[in-house]
Formats: sequence, C-alpha cells, structure tokens
Amino acid sequence: MAVLEKTVFIHRRTPAEVLAFCLDGKNFPLIFPEPVWPIGMIDPSDLMIEAGREFQFLHWMLYCIPCKWRVRIAEVIPNQRFVDEMLNGPLRRFRHEHLVVPSIDGTLYTDRVEYEPYGGRLVDILFLNRYMSYIFAARHRNMRRLLEPQ
Repeated sequence: MAVLEKTVFIHRRTPAEVLAFCLDGKNFPLIFPEPVWPIGMIDPSDLMIEAGREFQFLHWMLYCIPCKWRVRIAEVIPNQRFVDEMLNGPLRRFRHEHLVVPSIDGTLYTDRVEYEPYGGRLVDILFLNRYMSYIFAARHRNMRRLLEPQ
C-alpha cells in the first residue's frame, strides 16, 4: 500500500478555523483542482462533514475521465482531524486523514493518504503517485488562497 503525506502551513489561522473550513463540504469543490460535484439529492447547504455520513461525488480526473466515488466519514475529532474512507471508486483502497496542528502564527495542515490502485505498484510508480502529488499540492495552494488573510 502506498502512502502520500503532504503538509502546508496556513498563516494566521487556528487549527479550529482550518478544520472548520475542511468540515464544510461546500469548500471541497473550491479546493479541488479538477471538477468535482456531489451526486444525488444533496442540498449544497447540507454538506457538513460528520462521522458516519456517506457522500457520493463525481470527479473529472485529468478533466476528462469521470470517476464516481462513494466515501464515508470514519472519524471526526474536533480541532485535531477527520478521516474519510472510500467505499467504492476508482481505487482498490483509499483512506484520507486531514490533520491540523497549532504552530507559531498559524496551523500546520497535513493530508495523509493511504491508497492502493488497481493494477498494483506499477500503476502507482508510472502514474498514480505523481497524480496524487499534483492533486494535493493544488489543494494546498487553494486552501492557502482561500484561508489566509490578504
């Protein structure tokens, strides 16, 4: 199983503020670098992340490959982290931890992803690891743009 871990420093925001931003599901499409939409009868104002909730969304991988995901929020620990796990989707396995830690004048936000692609290690080496690095680097740039005071 592959592990990707990326951390970004969010200036002048507390862990509570950063995690609250992440737990508000309407922000997910704003930070994701490719088109992503909820599937089904979901009111955009009702996209709060809570333990036990399940969501389905359509992600346009590389802007041209439609991928359906069904995820469950496995855990939410206020001011510390939340975890989502893929139930069905384009990978054999996907577990994503969102961690916040206080730091001087801001918050360290970390995405820690454990994943297993269909096709095994070769697919990861040739394509998926680079793609995942791109996705999470873009997410972090977008989070900083949206969260940091101007």
